[in-house]
Amino acid sequence: MPCQEIISKSFVLFVLSLAIVSAECRADEFADFVNPLVAKHCLKCHGGEKVNGEVNFKPITTAAQFLAQPALINKMIDAIDSNDMPPEDEPQLDEKTRTRLLATLKSMLRDATTGKERAPSQIRRLNRFQYNNSVRDLFQLKLDVFELPEKLMTRHDNYLHPAAKKMPDKVRVASLALNPKAGLRDVKAFPKDLRAEHGFDNQANQLTLSPLLLDAFLRLSVSIVESPDFNEQTVGIWNDFFRQPADGTDSQAEVKRRLEPFLSIAFRGRVEAETLDRYAAYATAKIKQGLSFTDAMKKVGSAVLSSPMFLYRTGAADNRDAPFELASNLSFFLWGSCPDHELLRLAETGELAQPDVLNRTIERMLADPKIERFLDTFPSQWLQLENVLAATPDPQINKYFKLDQDNPAGLQMVLEPLLLFDTVFVEDRPIVDLIAPQFSYQSEFLKTWYTSELKPPPVDLQKITEDNRRNDEQRQRLEVSIKSAQSDLDALIEPVKTKLLADRKKDASEKKPVDLKPFAAWEFNGDLKESIGSLDLTAHGKIEFKDGMAVLDQAYLQSPGLPIELKAKSLEVWCQVHNLDQRGGGVMGIQGPGDFFDTIVIGER
Repeated sequence: MPCQEIISKSFVLFVLSLAIVSAECRADEFADFVNPLVAKHCLKCHGGEKVNGEVNFKPITTAAQFLAQPALINKMIDAIDSNDMPPEDEPQLDEKTRTRLLATLKSMLRDATTGKERAPSQIRRLNRFQYNNSVRDLFQLKLDVFELPEKLMTRHDNYLHPAAKKMPDKVRVASLALNPKAGLRDVKAFPKDLRAEHGFDNQANQLTLSPLLLDAFLRLSVSIVESPDFNEQTVGIWNDFFRQPADGTDSQAEVKRRLEPFLSIAFRGRVEAETLDRYAAYATAKIKQGLSFTDAMKKVGSAVLSSPMFLYRTGAADNRDAPFELASNLSFFLWGSCPDHELLRLAETGELAQPDVLNRTIERMLADPKIERFLDTFPSQWLQLENVLAATPDPQINKYFKLDQDNPAGLQMVLEPLLLFDTVFVEDRPIVDLIAPQFSYQSEFLKTWYTSELKPPPVDLQKITEDNRRNDEQRQRLEVSIKSAQSDLDALIEPVKTKLLADRKKDASEKKPVDLKPFAAWEFNGDLKESIGSLDLTAHGKIEFKDGMAVLDQAYLQSPGLPIELKAKSLEVWCQVHNLDQRGGGVMGIQGPGDFFDTIVIGER
């Protein structure tokens, strides 16, 4: 025990000594490096006679005072890193000093925030686009969950290859926003987010969950897994998650094994044992109630989709969860979806916070095909492009805006800025090209519209008159030819028609009427005997006789085989149904040989 006390005290002293050394280093860095630079480049505007931007360095004289203001340190990093400070008309920092200052400030910011309680972040639900993408990635679905009019551009050419650094001169794209592709059948989607007004990805005060929307989410989660399109052909994780395990497998253990990685993706972080046990118990209970393993896993999948941990994005509760928040923020920003296994692994190990790992991760995400979602959402939200689709210019001034009702100019115009953004991304162009580009992608219609007045071509009235005269003459000649051909055809047909009618009339007068006496009949006068021949019936089931009727109760009657070859027939039966709600069925029928079958049936109301 004394030995343990000595070790413990030594360790405490060691930690304290590190803290003291660290604090002393920070004090020296501030006094010898940071503060002189602040005095030289910053105090004139931020602490002298005037204070710009509510940033005042004058009261800060010690490292402790400086470290007590992490928000100020963060502002300094942003301003210096973006070359906004010092101002252009002030002496500039040389590159070596600037690099050292940034590194020092970032290190001091880490010290200033270590161990501090994190400010709570506002929770917000997934918008429709994020929900669709998250469900697709979670189940590896091959089609969208529901229609997405939010997706303003559909790319028919796969040109998003940042490594190529070059966009093609011509691309095949379209806007299906007014007629989006259908998603899973029978899915009950929730209402569209009005993104052009307030439904931006970062508007937590708008991305809430009302009781009506909560009910819509519940119905949506059930309808997804019950859709006829949700099957092993469309669900990429079907074999790993839904397929019935081999006989003899411990179903409870198997459910847990399959659920853990699934919940990790769905809930975007580590899964507590209590959470895993709760969902596993739900699935196991469904199996015990008689559901198949596949149906039970569908139930638990639906429950996950309606969980607040899936529907809501929240900030990290403490520093322990901060890496997962970073992974989630990265994923939803670049992919519009939940993090993948690799992002979560890096968050779990803490590697994601390392600058070099973070840079490699971002490069990987930018090269992933899912980056298309970023290009689908960020520019359209940033520029509020959905307002272009809602534009209704004066038809008297812009008469060609809706020349093609199915493809109005607005649908084509919205593609221009989106393709511009694609180009800046693929070719790694400077951001200024988004503001003042020297190029653009235009459809043939827009190119013509932008470069001309779209006036109709001049009309040659004399030519039109002459063309109409020639057309009239040709039409008259055709009418004469048609009448002549019809007369010739009538001359050929009429004699044949007359002879056929005469022959039919003669045959009808010579033939005797057919004797339609019944071949067999049953009167049901207390028995099942046949009243003409010997085709007595056999009862199968319970019957009774009443008022010249055979009353059947879950029964049927069958005769022997007919002794003749049946070439034509007439069936007649008198029946009385029990009530109008009685189920329909056959009343009298003939069957065989082979697949021959004919019957008189009564229908259902």
